[in-house]
Amino acid sequence: MAGLIVTDLDGTLLDRRGRVSPRNRAALAAARAAGWHVAIATGRTWRESHRATDCVAEDALFIGAGGASLHEAGSGRTIATMTVGARDALDLAHAIVAHGHRAHVLVDPDRAGHDYFFVGTAELDAATRWWLAEHPISSRDWEAAPEDALAHLEGAVLRVGTIGIDDGIAPVARDIEARWGARLAVRHWSALTAEEAIGSRTHMLEVFSPRADKWDMACEAARRLGIAGRPIVALGDGLNDLSLVRSAAIGVAMANADPRIAAVAAAHTAAHDEDGVAVAVEALLEGRLARGWDARTPAPGGAPR
Repeated sequence: MAGLIVTDLDGTLLDRRGRVSPRNRAALAAARAAGWHVAIATGRTWRESHRATDCVAEDALFIGAGGASLHEAGSGRTIATMTVGARDALDLAHAIVAHGHRAHVLVDPDRAGHDYFFVGTAELDAATRWWLAEHPISSRDWEAAPEDALAHLEGAVLRVGTIGIDDGIAPVARDIEARWGARLAVRHWSALTAEEAIGSRTHMLEVFSPRADKWDMACEAARRLGIAGRPIVALGDGLNDLSLVRSAAIGVAMANADPRIAAVAAAHTAAHDEDGVAVAVEALLEGRLARGWDARTPAPGGAPR
């Protein structure tokens, strides 16, 4: 019974150059033709994913900001959000600024009219400047939050964070975790840069609603598509894919996945630079993808197990 295929972007569907390969595109198109729905689930926003959303149908659903938002893939219209409260968001921004960083407040553009509010006067790091130049992102600078900041932020904040070299971000992350970790989801990991993929010395700190989760939003997507209860096949590589890969009917880890993702996955495919999404989807359509399937270790005769 066809259901929903959910794929992460960076380190999964996208290759090292940040592109969707022709083989991956063809495999997803074949899945749609066979009756499967396809959704993207990423830590990026919809606008930050503009080079990849055309590989899914216009009426498909897009899970953004690590599960904090759900959108129409074609138009970007926001369908559902899991937000951080305005008071918490403002206090988090002030705490980040107090550590000497610029706070990145990601908001739902349908409500706020922008993608980001940047709070503070610290210089944006090189990775952020590159990211802003690469994507059609709308932002507004707040040297200090205005008196009506809470009104701007109420019901709109998807994520609060900052980006910088790991040594500088680590103490901020510890402080935020100590003060907000019991109520909010605090994540700290390496970021993409112009020169390096995941694993770089540039790190991001991200704070979400505790309900912001790719798996929960994938279930919401299935419900809205009218296929709740049908199987979800999920592909991912990073820590924000953990619950998605662990909870799916068949969770597939990329060969380049974090060991913690590989450990919970039911199946394993080739690396993102080796069309791993296509390898798994082709196996699914041929009836070969099942728990225990592993494309990293060919069986006798050269076929993946």
